Amino acid sequence: MTDAVVLVPLDGSKRALGVLPVARRLAGLAKAHLRIVHATEADRPLGETAGALGLQAADLRGATLEARAGNPAEAIVTAAADCGSRLIVMSPRSADVGPAGAISDTALAVLRAATCPVVLVDPTRAPGAWDLRRMLALHDGSPAVSHALGQVADLVREAGAELMVLQVAHDALALEAGSIAPPAYVDQVQHSWPAWSAEFLHRLGSICLLEAVSVRLLLGHGEPADEMVRMAGEESADLIVLAWKGRSDDASTLKAVLRDASCPVMVTRESNSGNKAPLD
Repeated sequence: MTDAVVLVPLDGSKRALGVLPVARRLAGLAKAHLRIVHATEADRPLGETAGALGLQAADLRGATLEARAGNPAEAIVTAAADCGSRLIVMSPRSADVGPAGAISDTALAVLRAATCPVVLVDPTRAPGAWDLRRMLALHDGSPAVSHALGQVADLVREAGAELMVLQVAHDALALEAGSIAPPAYVDQVQHSWPAWSAEFLHRLGSICLLEAVSVRLLLGHGEPADEMVRMAGEESADLIVLAWKGRSDDASTLKAVLRDASCPVMVTRESNSGNKAPLD
């Protein structure tokens, strides 16, 4: 067993089991052990947990299982902290209810409190076999987002995947010192693209270790969520990455991306420096 852990919270719904293929593949890439946790308000004997969750023997192969009682979000965050989890992989919705793309209060609370990246997998859209070949990350040009992307660079490298970095020209530009804005003429990028892309990659690479990683820059214009979903579809992205400070009461970009994206969404945490996060 490795020391690294990928934590998978399950709530007992059949829908939630759909996150397991994504979690298992990410655990393989992270060289981590898969740990399944049943976080529930009521205490349940561990011997009854697998049956309550609908887990089969194949689901538990190479994994461990635990049950934690109490507030589900607090139990999940505590379990992740206790085992030093590298990732939390979970459904954005609770139980077998709620419209596609909805996010539960539990998932939002986990996002705000977790210190590791959280991967939200809508089981109704998750493929039976999932792999990481293309990762699409939203970047506002700030050093804080580059730091946040450093949390997932190893996954891209281990998968041999392509990292596509999207910067969207819109009204809310990053104000953090050291940020780089999109080219001045978004509709005529040939005028400034070479200089801008070289500078962008230099600043990104000075913060986020990208050695042996294939990186491609993309430029969009308009609402970040709309552009993320559009680019993810056009580029056949397997995973979307969004950075967040965790302080906004209305994570509008995240909610919009979850509503419309057809692939899992990873939320990484920015540092507290800077003035604007892509999810605010």
